[in-house]
Parts: sequence; C-alpha cells; structure tokens
Amino acid sequence: MGVDIKSLGAAAQAQVKAELERRARLRQTADTVAAASASPMLPGADSKLEQDYYAAYIYPDILAGKVASCELHKRFELFPAADFCGMHLPPAHYTPDFFITYANGAVKVVEVKAAKIRKLQRDYIYRRRLFIELYARPRGWAFAEYIPDKERKCNENFSRNHRNDRGTAESPNP
Repeated sequence: MGVDIKSLGAAAQAQVKAELERRARLRQTADTVAAASASPMLPGADSKLEQDYYAAYIYPDILAGKVASCELHKRFELFPAADFCGMHLPPAHYTPDFFITYANGAVKVVEVKAAKIRKLQRDYIYRRRLFIELYARPRGWAFAEYIPDKERKCNENFSRNHRNDRGTAESPNP
C-alpha cells in the first residue's frame, strides 16, 4: 500500500517528511541505546579516565534516551596544511574525547584530561581555544573539560553542572 508523496499537497508532503525524519531519529536513538545496553565499556577509549567518564555521565543518558549519538575522538581541522617561505606547515587538528548529540539536537563536546597530562601538553590550551572559537561558539555547542584531581574543586561544579546542562546549549563552568 504505497502512496506517491508527490501526489499529495504541499502541507501533506511536509507532514509526511517530518514524520519520516522523526522515525529516523527514533531509530538512531534506539540503535544507540541498544549498543550501549550491552555494556558501559567504551571500545576505542584511550584511557581509563575516558572509560570512567563514559560510564558515569554518558552511559546513563544513553539508557534514558537523552543521547542521540556519542562520537569518540571526532577530529576537527583548525588549519589546513600550507607552505610558507619554503617550509611545509602540517595541518593543525583538535580531537576532543566526546562529541555528544542529545535527542533534542543540542551538542556538547567534552575533553577528559588528567591534571598531569594537561600540564605537559602546553599547546593544548591554544588548540582548545581555537576549537572553541572556530567550531563550538559559532554553532552554539556546549564545551566541558573534565579534569579529575583531588585538589581541584572544579569537578564538584562539573558534576553539578553536567546534571543541569544536559541537552542545553549553555556551557558548564567547571
């Protein structure tokens, strides 16, 4: 029982297309939940810290149907490769740990770092700033940095803000 969508009026066509898009989003969310239901372990994680963050913050949201997709280590180009004065300049990239798209369409980018590693990666703060200015801020994405350290009080704020800002476009203040 197929109906040619072109034989319908403009309003009906728009309604059918909206319903098909809604069903596609539901299928994508269902696939994400099914994959996550198997285990809170995260294949492809670079560290135990990423595993812990996923299990504590992202996995419960996937099970609750709040997360439409979660990409691990999505790569963003900050500057393309170029040549200057006879030198070859390689491309500059930023790769956050988690790129989370919520069911309502909001996006949150999360960087998980150990405090010691953050201090060793002196260029990280510049790459992070470029990413925020070139990608996150113009698109209204939230950005959060999770740095577990017993002496840093910001993680208490992070946890509280994470619970409050799911699915919003406002950045938490860790």
